[in-house]
Amino acid sequence: MSWPTVSLRLRPRDFEPTAADKAMKASQQKKAIKELWLLITAIIAVLFLTRILRFAFVRLFRRRPQQPASSQSEKASPEAILPGRAGRASWRRLPAAVVSGFRVVAFRIQVPLGVGVASFAELFFIFGYIATMLALTLTNTLDLQYWFFEDRAAHLASCQLPFIVALAGKNNIISAFTGIGHEKLNIFHRATARTCLILLWIHALSRSISGLPEKFDLTHGWMRWGVIGLAAFSLATIFSVRFIRNAFFEFFLVSHIVLVGIFIIGGYLHAREVNFGDYFWPALVVWAFDRVLRTTRLLWNNRGKGGTDHEFGTATVELVSADTIRLTLKRKFHWRAGQHAYLVLPTVSELPTEAHPFTIASIPNALDGTEGAAEKDVVFIVRGRNGFTGRLREHAQRSGESRVAAFVDGPYGCPPDLSKYSTCILVAGGSGVSYTLPLFLDLVHRARAGTSDVRRVIFVWAVRDAEHLQWISKVLNEALAAAQSSSLAIEPHVYITGPTCTIPEVQRTAYAPSDGTSTPPSRADTGKFEKELPVYSSLKITHGRPSIRRVLQEGIDSSMGPVSVDVAGPSSLSASVSRTLSSKLTSPTSVLKGAPSVTLHVETFGMST
Repeated sequence: MSWPTVSLRLRPRDFEPTAADKAMKASQQKKAIKELWLLITAIIAVLFLTRILRFAFVRLFRRRPQQPASSQSEKASPEAILPGRAGRASWRRLPAAVVSGFRVVAFRIQVPLGVGVASFAELFFIFGYIATMLALTLTNTLDLQYWFFEDRAAHLASCQLPFIVALAGKNNIISAFTGIGHEKLNIFHRATARTCLILLWIHALSRSISGLPEKFDLTHGWMRWGVIGLAAFSLATIFSVRFIRNAFFEFFLVSHIVLVGIFIIGGYLHAREVNFGDYFWPALVVWAFDRVLRTTRLLWNNRGKGGTDHEFGTATVELVSADTIRLTLKRKFHWRAGQHAYLVLPTVSELPTEAHPFTIASIPNALDGTEGAAEKDVVFIVRGRNGFTGRLREHAQRSGESRVAAFVDGPYGCPPDLSKYSTCILVAGGSGVSYTLPLFLDLVHRARAGTSDVRRVIFVWAVRDAEHLQWISKVLNEALAAAQSSSLAIEPHVYITGPTCTIPEVQRTAYAPSDGTSTPPSRADTGKFEKELPVYSSLKITHGRPSIRRVLQEGIDSSMGPVSVDVAGPSSLSASVSRTLSSKLTSPTSVLKGAPSVTLHVETFGMST
């Protein structure tokens, strides 16, 4: 058996293309660029259309919101919610079954890649995009003759730079059209940027191998700028590999900005010589547009003067456990539950302009269903590890409860609207509770306001140390108390996964003046010497790890309508939830027989499921 061979035709150094060759080459380059942008436009259009159709479907077929119950006896309970299965398949459920099967295959089956995992949807886009770009580069090249594709590769790579930069921006029109947050678009950004690098190396190597005429050797400055730009882009890509990015995030952040800037400037000076500099400067315009919007939003969010209800430009920092910090800012600021913002803490960061993203762990509204005060408590829960968060933990340990200079930029992200589901299962591990907690509080707020279809909420939090109960118990109990006058059934479960499970007790400390008098303490002194005793009786606390399968099975089986599963925390927890939801529990056959449809939302920097 003989294998087919593909030969690359090298053009000789003295090759002189004819006018027809040059016309064909220019025509093919323009055609390839046009087809690329038609493809990009089509992808965005499909995502936009999908968003519109989903919005219309929810508006047209959504059930009427439930009204708050007038008494505790009218509250829905888990025992009163019967399974929605009919036991027999119905063709009316075929669309829901098809959608369920698509979700399982596209998003919930994880493929190990050595440096992490990826869904089939992510792999399909990455390899599909690379294959498409290579096809546009190498087709119609007369048996892969270098002269026809060496420059086409550079044109295809350079013309998409504004698109690549837009995908990385916090404020971009793509998010506005598709409803996909910038953190979710990151997978598109990485795929397009790495494809761009492959094409630029094809351009450089094919030029080099086929021989460089005198005009194109490295004695010319514009050629040297091309080499510098490509080297900078290559280093930026290497430093963005996941394990390097995670281990040295601050180094990655600074080096990425510097190296990409060098690449764009070097690429412009290189391409300008042959009248194609217009590929590069639009990328700088897109980047500058994002920076101007971020700066404007930063100034607007932190507007104010001294002497108002909050100290302008500061935040309260307090250590709530050995490695967890709570930051609280008072701002005239609005956001949606599940969104994140960027914090700038000049006195804590190594660089005063560093901005670090954290999920906002509070909601802008009151739990009783009202809008609440104009100035909101913007709360962040930060796990102190290394780098910036490690320095923040050390500051909190050293200074206790204190105030630091703080500025907030945001909000960002497109969190899901959970109000259209019947049952919501919120699963968090460790600091991932900063994502599920505001979703839970928002569901209570909506239930009291009568704008939610949700009947049942299962709140699951797995945390290593029981000391975390001291700060979260008050928030949970306030939410449970507010939900008493609604039809919302809530099941809060806290799992202590550490070696011990000693429930912390905070005793009231009597006020004892140092002068021995019995003068009643002032309100400020009472706050210093007396703490509220946490109430744990309403929380189901278990020592051990949660059984994800049992939690999901019980929640789905007892739901009479669509179910939303939201998970945040370690990748192992997200993987466990994805595996469980890719089993027969949510299979198309189960949905066809009456099982509720299940939507999974994972707070990760990947594609929404």
